[in-house]
Amino acid sequence: MKKLSRRDFLRMGTLTTAGVVAAACAGQQTPAPAEQPAEQPAEAPAEKEEMKEEEPAAPAAPEGVTIQYWPSWGNFAAVWDVLRETDEFKEAIGNNQLEVKTGSPYEAILTAVAAGTPPDAVSNYQYLDLMARGVLAPIDDLVAASSIVKKENYLEGNWNDGFYQGVMYGVPAIECFLRYGLNYNAKMVEEAGLDPDAPPTTWEDCLTWHEALTKFDDAGNMLQIGLDPYDAMGGQLAIQDGFYPAVSWNWKWFDADTGKFNLDNEMMIESLEIMGEFYKIVGPDNMASMRATEGQGGWGGSFNVGVQAMIIEGYWHPGETVIQQPDVGELNRASWAPVPASRKGVKVQGTGGHYVIFFKDAPNTEPMFKIAEFLNTNTACDIIFKDVGWLPALKPYLSTVDTAAFPGLQFYFDSVEQADEWSSPARCPITSYCSQQYQELREKVYREEMTAADAAAEFQKRCEDEYAAQGFS
Repeated sequence: MKKLSRRDFLRMGTLTTAGVVAAACAGQQTPAPAEQPAEQPAEAPAEKEEMKEEEPAAPAAPEGVTIQYWPSWGNFAAVWDVLRETDEFKEAIGNNQLEVKTGSPYEAILTAVAAGTPPDAVSNYQYLDLMARGVLAPIDDLVAASSIVKKENYLEGNWNDGFYQGVMYGVPAIECFLRYGLNYNAKMVEEAGLDPDAPPTTWEDCLTWHEALTKFDDAGNMLQIGLDPYDAMGGQLAIQDGFYPAVSWNWKWFDADTGKFNLDNEMMIESLEIMGEFYKIVGPDNMASMRATEGQGGWGGSFNVGVQAMIIEGYWHPGETVIQQPDVGELNRASWAPVPASRKGVKVQGTGGHYVIFFKDAPNTEPMFKIAEFLNTNTACDIIFKDVGWLPALKPYLSTVDTAAFPGLQFYFDSVEQADEWSSPARCPITSYCSQQYQELREKVYREEMTAADAAAEFQKRCEDEYAAQGFS
């Protein structure tokens, strides 16, 4: 593995570090021992005092440490108020303190790592990008000694993706399980004259529903849309979630064994064309304006306020929607995520999820590992499921879940037995970079600034060039 300079490291993740200010504090220096005064002869006491036997001093309690944990989810902050009150958390934390910081952008992590002042652990960032650069702390020994984090308790894919080149760096935790389903608002569907009991199964069918569900006022202002195919899981390209076009059209976009990309192909082109049609019907500027409106951003915001009728999402959508917007959540239904007409009838599903990962330059890996263990207890999993809607990768816990807790959740559990094809995220160490290029190029296609064929070819070239530039070829 090549040694990265600070500049290289900041460049590697998202290539957006121009303008990112490294504001980390300088490392603390160990103070030099104070100069001792010369020894003075003891003064004779005025009179000899009777010697008294002193009680032995009680041993001082070990001093606690402050653990820093940065999970990026904004909706994960409030749940810590509940988690901290449990006996299991108090046992795990001991006399230490835990600072939980949510919402930090990926660039903040890169800056802190490059400056040598990372938090003790993070979640919901580009895990493999960090694993591949040797900045994480191996946890094999801690896992071997754990009575909680055991391979046999976890879904195989989630366990395996915590490793890189045979070394374990991540504890599966917080949010895992299944990634794909088409969720829709049954009331909005009925009002558009569509049958909520016969959801679309292909992209072409989804496009028909999208046209029927999209509404404008007399002045041409968009009121609601059917589906934004690039919202949420439809538009993700992430190490924890996968790349849905490759899942839907069934091809491998990156081969970790050979280091080869496969992005310039007919399936990539077709996906850019038909997914772009959804934007053309609405109008790219209308879609951008809708997303810029407060409360209507991605990942469910527009669904919650009744502006978007369909969304491609994972199992968490039913729970999150009920928790955040109960009246809309009660109308939610879930079915199979769309595939192209040429694959009509194929039922696709995928695994993925999140980890607690630890930085080797951080001082508190062992106490933070105890917090990761705590997050895998039934107590913590119950609270996270009830208050956020998320599920872990723990097989024993999943077998206890009330699948009727949230409308639409049953579909995901049924899909475990019914899916025809399974996928897991490609193990590409420049996933963050690839995601940025995908977002840029797909917009050029739906704005008709570039053909889908040219965009696919450019996507291939950029990823190959960057892979080589980062020393992976």
